This record gives sequence, C-alpha cells and structure tokens, in this order.
Amino acid sequence: MKISTKASRIIVAAIIIISLCVSFFYVAVKQGYHEDELLAFNLANSSKQLSTDGGWNTPEDFSEYLTAGEHRFDYSNAYQNQIIDASHPPFWYFLVHTVCSFFPGVFSKYLIFGINIVMMVCSLILLYLIGKRVTGNNLYALIALGGYALSIACITTTIYLRMYATLVFFALAFLYITLVIYDRKKIKPTDYIFMFLIVFFGVLTQYYFLVFAGLCGFVYFIFCIKDKKIRPLIIYILTAAAAFGCAFAFYPYIIENLFGGNRGLGSLSINIDTITIITYVGYKLMTYFEILAKELFSGQLWLLIICALGMVGFFVYFRFVKKIKLPRKAFFIMVPGIITFGAIALVSPFNSDRYVMTSLPMLSMMTIFAVIKIFTYFSKNRGELASVCAVALLSVLGLIFIRPYYIYGKTNLYQPKTKDCLFVGTEIKEWNKCIDKFMQYDETMIVQTSKLSPTLTTELEDFANSRGVITNGKIKGFVDGYMTSGMLEYNAHDSLENIKGDEKLNSLSEITVYISRIADQKAVSDYIKQNTGLKNSELIQADCDFNDFYNWYDYFVNTESYCNVYRFYK
Repeated sequence: MKISTKASRIIVAAIIIISLCVSFFYVAVKQGYHEDELLAFNLANSSKQLSTDGGWNTPEDFSEYLTAGEHRFDYSNAYQNQIIDASHPPFWYFLVHTVCSFFPGVFSKYLIFGINIVMMVCSLILLYLIGKRVTGNNLYALIALGGYALSIACITTTIYLRMYATLVFFALAFLYITLVIYDRKKIKPTDYIFMFLIVFFGVLTQYYFLVFAGLCGFVYFIFCIKDKKIRPLIIYILTAAAAFGCAFAFYPYIIENLFGGNRGLGSLSINIDTITIITYVGYKLMTYFEILAKELFSGQLWLLIICALGMVGFFVYFRFVKKIKLPRKAFFIMVPGIITFGAIALVSPFNSDRYVMTSLPMLSMMTIFAVIKIFTYFSKNRGELASVCAVALLSVLGLIFIRPYYIYGKTNLYQPKTKDCLFVGTEIKEWNKCIDKFMQYDETMIVQTSKLSPTLTTELEDFANSRGVITNGKIKGFVDGYMTSGMLEYNAHDSLENIKGDEKLNSLSEITVYISRIADQKAVSDYIKQNTGLKNSELIQADCDFNDFYNWYDYFVNTESYCNVYRFYK
C-alpha cells in the first residue's frame, strides 16, 4: 500500500492532533502534582524560603515560592538553584523560567504543559522521520507513529510536568541526526553543527541523555569501523566530545551530579544480604515490565510476553533459517531502545516510569515494525491492513481502559474544611508535596517532628516480602538512611514544640492538620491536644496504603499520599 507524501503529512498532522487532544483532556482533569512537579516550579523561578519551623505562611508566600515574580528572566537564580539541588542540569529549568516569566505571579500546570506540547510535537515528527528513514516506507512510519503517539507512554510523557518530554525530543533528535550522517555519502558541515547543538542541550537537559546518545553513537561506531569510514567517524566523535566539553564548561557540576548529587543514598553503608540484592533486582525488573505493559500494551503483561517471544522467535527464524539479516538501521532503534530500558531499570535510584520514557518510543517502534514484518511475511497487503488494525485496536483499548500516571484526582483535600492549616512533617520535607493545597488556606503553619512511625519499618518489610524481596529484616537500615538522606552525622530536628506558645494557633476554634504518615500519628496527635486548646479531632482523609501503588517509591512521591489529614477542634 503506497501513501503519497502529501497524504502522509496530513495523516501525521491528524495523529499528532489526536494525541494532543487526549493529553489536553488528561491535563484538564489532572488534580494534584507529583512532588517533583511542584519542585520544578520552585527551582526554576524562586529563591523564596518558606517558614518550616513554626512560622505561618500565607498563599502569597507559596505563590512566591512557585512563581516568577521579582526574579523574572533571572537565569542566574535558576542556575544557582540547580547547584544547590544538585540533581539535574539547568537548561530545562531555563525553559520553565522563561515561560513563567511571561506570566509573573501565575502558578498553573499549563505553563510547563505548554513546553511539553511543543517538545512532543517535535518528537512525534522526528519519530515519523526516523521510521521513514529506517524502513523507507511512509505507511510503516505512520503505523509506528500512531502506535506511540496514541499510547499511554506518549500521553504520560506529555502530561508529566518535568523535563522528560524535552529529553525525549533531544534523544530522538540525536538519533535522527546520526541516521542522517550515516546516510551521507559526503560530509555536510551543517549536520555536525546540528549534532553539536543537540548534544550540548541534551546533556544540559537530563543526564540519561548520555546513555541513549552513547548507545546510538556505539552503533554508528561499529558500522563505520566495518565500512572503514574513519574520517566521518572521527568528526562525529570530536563533535560529540566538544559539545559535552562545552556543556561541562557551562555547568561544571555535571560530574558531581552524576556520581554524587543531593540524594546521598549512594553513600550509605547498609548491610544487605546477597539474597536481598538478587530478589530486589528481580522485583525491580518485574516492576519495569509492568510499567512497559501499562505504557505500550494496554496493561496486559501477557501481551508483552507474547510479543517479546514472537519477536525473538521470528528473529531466529529469519536469521538462521531464512538467512535474512536485519537491516543495519534497525540496530539504531533496537540497541538504544533495549539497552537504555534495561540499564536504567537496573541502575535507576527508584522504580518509576519517568526514567525509561526516553526508550519507550524506540521500544514501541521496534515492536510495531516487527509485527509488520511478521504479518507481511504471510501476505503483504493483508499484513499491512492487519498491522494497522492491530495497532489501532491496542491504542483505543489502552486509552479507554488505562488510567495514565500523574493525573491523580482521588482526594477531597481541595475542598478545605477549615480556614487555616497545620502541617506536621519530618526531616524529608514532605510539605513540598502539598503546597498547592496549602494555597487554599488563609495561613499554614509548618513544623517538623523527630518522632517517627513505629510501624513504618514493618509496613515496608511486609510490602517488600509480599513482592518476593527477601529482606531478612534489614529494611530498617534503608529507612534510617532514607530519612537522614545519607548524612553521616545526623541530629534529629524537632520544631513541633513551637506550637505551644503560638498565639494564633491557640486562638483558633478549629484547624486542618496534616500529619505525615512517616511521623508517629498518636504521639503527634497527643502532643497537639496536650499543648493547645484543640482537644478533639476527626479524620478527614486517611493516607493511601502502600499496596495501592506498584512500587514503594511511587507511594512516597504521590501527591495524595504521605499524610493522614484531620480536623482538630475545641
């Protein structure tokens, strides 16, 4: 089946528009934020510090914390915030700050979503161009584009208000420019200028770009060596190295971030048994397979397994029975897609879909091209039609039955029961997850307690054991390390006592109280009742259960978890 260039462009536009409409729908119903989404606004825009040891914060304080006000177009502030945060490079935060600077004092999910829309439109166009360059067939490229653009993977990447949509764009741009250079018979300087810019901004967007780009470069390196294309290979390597060097010169904290960062967990000395490591790796991989099934296979793990086995089986058949080799360009999709997914699944600090978002377009395209190859082997025309129908059916089922991550909307905390709020957290600053809720109250007091939940370790042990991880009772070491962020010298901080003499708090007849799940609920509740005039309490909303989430880290960063919320009253 032949598709004209004009018709293919119309179809590409239609697919992208449908994808964006679905994303707009989910952003419109999105209620609440991932912890890092809120943090992104702060790091990009503000140097504001909130009062977290007993002072009162107003909605204006929270607005200043999240929005661009006095720091409009102040990129040095965003740069400095990233040095302090020590987790990510600054370029994406510059983009966020630029958009927010045009809307001073405005906190809105649509500001970052606008960036994601632009990046995903460009990414989907690149994905089509990559598919066309790999297969030489407009129809196959369109099927692959539709399969990813209408998948939960694409929707999730677009609605998650972080740098991953931008990262996907730079990863696909690097893959595309590598394919262009590979196809060139003569060196074209503009190709390497584009490559330099892509690497420079890709490195300064997110460090996983290095993994994906490195694997693309590895494939190009192998083929250049085999074809004895030494001169273009040298220029390719020097261009990438120069771009990385310039990125490092611009932000010399790259190495420190890669091998240290502010998480501190990597420096922990925790006595973990070998069986724990082995079983945890198994759980980790299974979690990522579940993520992959949800993102690309309508949540059906069995379908993922069948497709994987079918692909391997037919590869063996074509390669060793029919003596048909895979086209070289297929390796530019397979190697970065598979290895990036597997490597990140193993080394990611936590189990989360966002870490593998870069590899999902490649895995989607690879699977769809394999399905097309298998179907058309039996009948070309019917195989093409069957491929279109299969991809369309899977996309529709996924969009109907699968709920994307990051839309939340299960809480009733956006309808305040009182005028003021008290938040009791711990050393890991849980209040950062709830800022958008605090903006609804006249004033919010934030304090911290050193009294931790006596059942947290047991709950995590049970959670891990129920998923096949043999902990041998050593979760406590990890919990302690997580709570102290890996600090070798840790002094428990407690500002809960500041509520005793607070005139405003003691003048109130009622107040909404958030108590971190990590804190000792009874001890904190008793302390409030003993030291204020608020002697009674009722539960407004119980915290989510660990088992509501596919992995424990998802629980810890979910905007609708972490706290039991009460109304205290006289």
